[in-house]
Amino acid sequence: LLALDRAGSAGFGGILIAALLIPHVVAAPAVGLITDRARRPQWVIAVAALGLALGLAIAALTVGRAPGALPIVVLLAGGACGPALLGGLSSQLGSLVPASSLPRGFGFDSLSYNVSGIAGPALAGLLSGLATPAVATFVLAASAAGGAIVLATLPLERRPGHGGECRTPRLRDGTLVLLRDRVLGVVTAVSCVGQLGAGALPVVTAVLCGRLDDPAATGWLLTAVALGGLLGSLFWTWRPLPAPRAPLVVTLTSVGIGLPLGLVACSPSPSAAALLFALSGFFLGPFAGALFTTRQDHSPPRLRAQVFSLGAGLKTTSAAIGAALAGTVAHLPIATQLLLVAACPVVAGVVGTLLLPYAHPRRARPTVAATGPGL
Repeated sequence: LLALDRAGSAGFGGILIAALLIPHVVAAPAVGLITDRARRPQWVIAVAALGLALGLAIAALTVGRAPGALPIVVLLAGGACGPALLGGLSSQLGSLVPASSLPRGFGFDSLSYNVSGIAGPALAGLLSGLATPAVATFVLAASAAGGAIVLATLPLERRPGHGGECRTPRLRDGTLVLLRDRVLGVVTAVSCVGQLGAGALPVVTAVLCGRLDDPAATGWLLTAVALGGLLGSLFWTWRPLPAPRAPLVVTLTSVGIGLPLGLVACSPSPSAAALLFALSGFFLGPFAGALFTTRQDHSPPRLRAQVFSLGAGLKTTSAAIGAALAGTVAHLPIATQLLLVAACPVVAGVVGTLLLPYAHPRRARPTVAATGPGL
């Protein structure tokens, strides 16, 4: 909206969004490493939130008023802060709640993302209409800065310095965990491949609604996905499954995310599409809660922030790639586009479900279940 208002270019807006998303996977290992090494990890996460706030504020000042390279560079820097908020923050949950409550805690964590996913765009759209997109961007920047203040007060215990038998984490260690722990590798691959479809969904939804002569329905359909995700997160929070079963939940709910979207290709009416989009979104709640639980259960404590940040960075970058790929197939029949979007999480989930039985035997660590009653 800011790019359209100031520069008159939706394409430039797409570049700005890409600038925020693409750095995630590049910055994730370093951000996770810094968080793992920090004696006060909440301060690292708070500084990252301030970095994002600063990037948004400078973008609001410079888009359309300065050379286009300036806001792009600024948002690249702001995007590099993203893994700390989308992964590093979730990795600290184990220090805040008992081990027996972690699956439910990750349900609340997923719920917070869904609420923000609904409220953020709604707030931005409302303020853009009542005032200007620049005002909306400043408000989002202020929200991130306010979040930084809250994050700095998280009651995390001060960590001791690394020494003795506890080797200082290295930049590559988080990646090695993803490669060596087969269960973690399978669920990470499933989430990344599935996210290709999620990234393409907004583009394909816009094409679908355009061909139904109802472009305004695009927002409603995407809101249906978000509302479905909200209900799914509530369901997982109400009835979380124990940590050892979380990897299977990830793969099965990935299939559940994709199948309703494939059915839209058979019944592309707006009402049927809305119900199916909401059903797809419902599976996103258990998917996210189980994914976070698996990361917690299969990552060494000293590398947990790296694993969470890298996983979040890979997912975000996959979504950006999916959005870019969606533009290359926009000329195909809408049913074909929907089937391609649906195929990403379905195929990933099916293959992941088949691979999980072969992944578990290589596991060398005890699970969270061994340390918490009731799991």
